Amino acid sequence: MGNVEALRFTVEDHVIIAIVRMGSVAFTFYLFALGLEMDPRNIIDWSGPATKLAYSGIISTIGVTLLCYTVINFSGLEVARINSYQMICALAIGLAATSSPILTRLITELKIGKSEIGRLAVRTGLANDMICTSIMCVGVLIYGSQIRILDDSLSTKIINAILNILFLTIEVCFIFKIINPFLGVLNDRNPEGKPIRGIDMLIVSLVSAVLCFSSLLYGFDPNFNAFVVGLFFPRDGRMSNFLISRINFALTTFILPLYVVLVGFSTDYKAWVTQPSRTVYRLLILGSIGVVGKLTGTVVCSIRCGLLWPEAIALGLLLNVKGYFHIFCAYTTSSMQLIEPDMMMVMLLVTIGTIIPTPLVVAFIVRRARAREQGGSPMGLQYFNVGGEVRILIGLHGVHDVGMAVNVMEAMRGKGQGEEGRLMAYVVDMVEMTDKAAASLVHGEGLEAVTVRDEEIVEMREQIGSALEAYKEDGGEGLRVRRMLAVSSYDCMHQDICGIAQDCLAALVVLPFHRRQRVDGSMDSGHPGHRLLNQRVLQQSPCSVAILVNRGLKRSASQISFSFASQNICVVFIGGADDREALAYASRVAQHPGVRLTVVRFLPDAAANGRVSGPGRRILTSVGKQEMEMKADDEHFAGFYDRYVSGGNGVGYMEKHVGSGAETVATLRALEGQYELFVVGKGKERNSVLTAGMSEWAECPELGPIGDILAAPDFSLTASVLVIQHCNVARRCDVIDEEFLPV
Repeated sequence: MGNVEALRFTVEDHVIIAIVRMGSVAFTFYLFALGLEMDPRNIIDWSGPATKLAYSGIISTIGVTLLCYTVINFSGLEVARINSYQMICALAIGLAATSSPILTRLITELKIGKSEIGRLAVRTGLANDMICTSIMCVGVLIYGSQIRILDDSLSTKIINAILNILFLTIEVCFIFKIINPFLGVLNDRNPEGKPIRGIDMLIVSLVSAVLCFSSLLYGFDPNFNAFVVGLFFPRDGRMSNFLISRINFALTTFILPLYVVLVGFSTDYKAWVTQPSRTVYRLLILGSIGVVGKLTGTVVCSIRCGLLWPEAIALGLLLNVKGYFHIFCAYTTSSMQLIEPDMMMVMLLVTIGTIIPTPLVVAFIVRRARAREQGGSPMGLQYFNVGGEVRILIGLHGVHDVGMAVNVMEAMRGKGQGEEGRLMAYVVDMVEMTDKAAASLVHGEGLEAVTVRDEEIVEMREQIGSALEAYKEDGGEGLRVRRMLAVSSYDCMHQDICGIAQDCLAALVVLPFHRRQRVDGSMDSGHPGHRLLNQRVLQQSPCSVAILVNRGLKRSASQISFSFASQNICVVFIGGADDREALAYASRVAQHPGVRLTVVRFLPDAAANGRVSGPGRRILTSVGKQEMEMKADDEHFAGFYDRYVSGGNGVGYMEKHVGSGAETVATLRALEGQYELFVVGKGKERNSVLTAGMSEWAECPELGPIGDILAAPDFSLTASVLVIQHCNVARRCDVIDEEFLPV
């Protein structure tokens, strides 16, 4: 019987040793990939709020932990077997640390990755993870990874620390002088869009493994050595992306889940039976310390940075998320007999407890914050302060649409000085999901989980990125540009565009017209997929939508003149919500010193006022609604007139009195050749005798009656047209099939 027990204990010991060794090797590569994804300059970069929020959360959590640690020990609920200040600091750093990989995945699953709160959480989580891991690395570097070093003499500890620092410095210099140029050569041998050579994959994998485990030669912990190696590895290039994607795929798919299962099986759960109250107290105390400490610093700093209370609390809860590395640390300290086995179980439960409820709580808070910011009404330019920041989304089908995007951004950024009139532009590359594109899709981790490696698509995106960077460097002040990618079939791409617009809280979506101008000035027949996309975005967009017919703006990256020569822009105002949105766009454009803006208001003459509606005209069911629309038109236009026309801001104004749709068309044709861009409202629900009958023979109903006239091939060869549709809840009706939605 004794032999059986001895054999059982021997098997358990071997299993524990195997788990510890497997975990040590796995987390060596885990920390290497983590370091590769981080920029060490962010530790001292105070230009953005992410680093400030990270430091605030860390400092407050450490402070709360140190204050509560003495109370915990006096109460008999001691955490560690050895109550040294090293163990206290290690516990404080562990509670303050955020698992950035788990946080990024949660942000993606909550579908807030493209929002400001989501991106801020990811940046803050990365900064927090890097700072805490760096502090742990410094601690291990100075005191050693084994607890026996704490019992050595002071001179021995000093000598060990000096040797570790010396060897680590030599290793970092070797990476900078030898490895980084070598990886640059491998990156040049493997350009984007082509498969990576197998021999290069093998070489970079072997070099990385040798560097990560080289610290075993001088006694430094290989896990933290791998983190240092990853920090100083080049983050750009295909080799680094290859390492990150392969390591993360292997770890998250197989190795780390298996490690957690084995740790769970080897955990001692007897404390739940023998001392349930003591275990529950420990669980509540440790969990409360982490939550209170993280919320205190994060919320205070978030409020100082201008965030609202719900967003600040959501950010604090997100940054309290723990992950695989915390489980590894808990199990390692238990196997080294630094903590009791039941204490390891408590730490595992605290780690899991930060992951399970957080998505539900944060999703609820984010929904409330978003609903309050939108005010329960559709998003549009007229709901934003003219002098404040506004967010727009611009869709591009290729390099030929870059000129359109640059002109829209340049006109809307206004003065571009300081914070006033700042513009946030989300530029989305819209790529059709063909068989070739599907074969080159690469699924990764993070917010941009899908990329396309097709050579033509990669080249197109690089050209677009180069053109946008050149524009920003040439004078894109007061403008922030964020690149995105939408890969889908044209039947479903509108869902991606509308989803991005909602996540970004965009006020306006700008899409190119499905027809392109030929060299001789005429328009081609257009792409049917592009037209379907525009129509469905108009139907389902959560914000205002603009369709740009590009006939005079620069059409390629090489033709763009970033000085933005003066433009003559004409805004046509007849009435209705769409025209009011076009006037709100004009309010933004009027601030640009290079724009000469003229507003032409069409009014019915005396004969038209008493005329009865003709056949085919859409009649409002409520006279009261028509009167409310007319009152809103007058108030909105009066405000614009007082500020920009009579206020001396150089905006021109003309009134045109017409009596029918035919007279309106004739008046519009008289403006041909005088302006380079016409801005009009779609006006589908407009009730006016001035456009009566025009919709009956419209070639492109999605442009509205006025937009269709201005975009007609026989109108102009040089004047572009921007047709704006205000988001209306009544227009977004629920139907069984999307094909039954009205155009």
